[in-house]
Amino acid sequence: MTIYLPDTNVWSRYMRGHADDAVLCERVESHLFACRLSAIALMELEYGAAKRPDVPAFRDRILRLTALFPSVAVFDSACAHHAGVVRAQLATLRPNAQPIGNYDALLAGQAIALGAVFVTDNVAEFRRVPGLACENWRAR
Repeated sequence: MTIYLPDTNVWSRYMRGHADDAVLCERVESHLFACRLSAIALMELEYGAAKRPDVPAFRDRILRLTALFPSVAVFDSACAHHAGVVRAQLATLRPNAQPIGNYDALLAGQAIALGAVFVTDNVAEFRRVPGLACENWRAR
């Protein structure tokens, strides 16, 4: 079975459930048992909610999401290894070395360690990561 590791932007859009994200929401729901909630993505969602304590809906959405995933995909030593390799590879690729953000490197490393397809709305950036399979579930 294919494992999917959705990016933070995917979970954020899924939790909001706007009509323009209907395709994404359908794909998440049809693959829900194959999806993993990354501890890194969860931290980013928690950060967003903590920045806006005046908007309780943000926190409520996170609680509903975590109810779907009683355990999150932890960031272990294998994830750390792959994330470090990703950062090094992208920082040294020539002639246009273009590293990705720290959290993005952690998520990419985790997806590689899990053997998962990384699902993101930012395919252009993540396609540069050697060895990372990625998909955009917003595209038809």
